[in-house]
Amino acid sequence: MELSLNQATTRPYPLIETAEAAARAGIRHIGLWIDPVEEVGIARTQQLLADTGLSVSSVCRAGFLADKEGAELRAAVDGVKRALDLSHEVGSPMLTLIAGGLPANDRSIAHAEQRLRTTLEELEPFARDTGVRLALEPLHPLFVDSRSIVTTIGQALRVIEDLPADTVGILIDAYATYWDSHFHDDVAKAGPRIAGYQVSDFALPLPVPENMNGRLFPGEGSIDLASLTASVRRAGYTKAVEVEIFNDDIWKLPLETIIERTVAGFDRYVAEPVNELERKLT
Repeated sequence: MELSLNQATTRPYPLIETAEAAARAGIRHIGLWIDPVEEVGIARTQQLLADTGLSVSSVCRAGFLADKEGAELRAAVDGVKRALDLSHEVGSPMLTLIAGGLPANDRSIAHAEQRLRTTLEELEPFARDTGVRLALEPLHPLFVDSRSIVTTIGQALRVIEDLPADTVGILIDAYATYWDSHFHDDVAKAGPRIAGYQVSDFALPLPVPENMNGRLFPGEGSIDLASLTASVRRAGYTKAVEVEIFNDDIWKLPLETIIERTVAGFDRYVAEPVNELERKLT
């Protein structure tokens, strides 16, 4: 099992510095974010990846479609298309897609799901042409108004049902979905739909005003990451596992410290226990 460093984990640090430090630490994969890539430029990013030997596990993020209509929706769709092109250029197999929240004038999640589904049907041929998989990511219900009407793996599977699995899948984030009592069953159902998998840890209290920035290094919270990860692997996902952390205090640490603690937490609380579980089953 291999670690991928999602760039959110080292957000204050520039892409070039992060990639070089990750490579020195023995990391072989990186999850990129659109804005830093655009700041550096596609050609420089491609050269950076070649120089460091890093492969791209994902590009984050695009979407925010479910709460829009008319000109705003067209602009959001165009943004997804540009992000797909960028993902293709940097060699990413997938683009993280965030559904978008509930609009103020229509509080129906069913209506929002339908708007999202219709837009995904439009985007699927474009994704196929780029060779980049759209990966719908369920977020915690705390963010249903502001970020995503899709909050569970089961709901994500329902939204993308019957769309081609090779171009439309799901991204499973342990932090966002571990609370769901149907997690293990829905992961098994997802199977080949799983395009990506991310880990970090959870503990209360959540920070305010930005609740999302409370993610921790693996092993520093309450999530049974080994059990969740074992289920994801049993479902057939064997690619790199991203560590994606949003935390203002962690971002204040030196870059090398963030990377060292990321690697140590991943090895001790994700890779080693999952490897042990899998050895016992063989």
